[in-house]
Parts: sequence; structure tokens; C-alpha cells
Amino acid sequence: MKTLYVDCRHGISGDMFLAGLVGLGADLAPFAAMLKEAGLVREMRVETCERDGFSGHRLIMEEADAQPLRHLEDILNIARALPLSERVWFNARRAFVRLAEAEAAVHGVSREEVHFHEVGAVDTLADVLGAFFCLEQLGVARVVSSPLPWFSGTVNIAHGETPLPAPATLELMQGKPVFPSEYTWEIITPTGALLLDSLDVSFQNGPCGILRRKALSFGNNPTGRGLR
Repeated sequence: MKTLYVDCRHGISGDMFLAGLVGLGADLAPFAAMLKEAGLVREMRVETCERDGFSGHRLIMEEADAQPLRHLEDILNIARALPLSERVWFNARRAFVRLAEAEAAVHGVSREEVHFHEVGAVDTLADVLGAFFCLEQLGVARVVSSPLPWFSGTVNIAHGETPLPAPATLELMQGKPVFPSEYTWEIITPTGALLLDSLDVSFQNGPCGILRRKALSFGNNPTGRGLR
């Protein structure tokens, strides 16, 4: 049974997680072709880059033009129309519903009223669907994570300046082990928190077993470090 250990000591985002899976050997090209055919992206690939003297992987994605505001039903309809396995669809649907419920709890509305403006509908679609697609491709049966770093600072969202962790991220981090850090910028995004929540992750301080493969990935925040 393959177990993926995610070292989140420097944070996690959806693009970091997906880039890390490609670094472990997943082939993103078939999934990127699906999104391009659906008119969602112009380009989606993972490139090798260097940061702080270390080589790692980073997701590059360019959305297609004129993407409309999307609600939960829109997201689910798009995902269902893609040629994905039933397992990927089932896991992705559960994740999107969970995210809508988290946003609904934060804003005091129904999950059907939530629109995915803060997390970016295409970004969220790509990161969540891509993660489940690549996990299935790699044959990962279990995901384990390190405890999560607590961070502070503020972020500007559609509702104004908001303390970090962002409200949806905070909702999704409930029940997860955290530890204090000195980070004063967003190192755990809503999509990163969503993936950990949706994957039924167990938490421990390090991996246990035989290390077969490793990868280092970077987010698109140049001040961030990486996900192992």
C-alpha cells in the first residue's frame, strides 16, 4: 500500500500539492488536455525551478479568457462532464461540497448561494481535480501529513482586509493539529486546507516505512518555501 507523506511545515496550497505529485512521477498532460478541451485553461504544466538554492517543481497555469462567476452546481457540472474515473469524480464532488459548506458557514448563506470568487473557480477546479487525478495515477492509498503551521498577518479579499488564516481556511483547519510559526503571510490557502480535509489525512510528525520517492514543490508566493 502506497502512503504519501506531506511535509507541511512551510505551508500548503493546491498548486504546491499538485506540483509535488508531478514531481513524484504523475503525468499531468492528460488532465491538462481535458481542461484545455473544456475551455478552462490555455496552458497547464509543471516546471522545474530553483528557489533558495534548491531545485523543485512549480505549477504554471494560464486560465482561458472570460471565465464566469461560478456556484457549486456550475463547478460540479463541469467536473462531471470531464472524462474522469468514478473514484476521482466521487472524491472531487465531496471536496467541492465541503468547500461550499465551509464558505457558507463563514458568510452565513446556503452552500448553493456561495460563489467561488475568493478561491478562484478555475484554480480550485484544476487543483482539486488534478490532485485526485494524480493520486489515482500514482496508486496512493493513504495520505499522512505533518502538523500544520499557524500563521498570522492579513489578506485582502472581496470583503476587505481579513486576518490570516483566511476564514474558509480556518474553517477547514478545525480539528487539525497546529503549531506556532513566525510566518506573517498566507502559507496555507483554502484549497490546500481543503485537500488535507477531503483526503481523510492522518497527522504525525514524520513518515514511517521505507522511503521510495521524494519531491519538493514550491507555491507561487516567491517568499514561500516548499512542500515535501
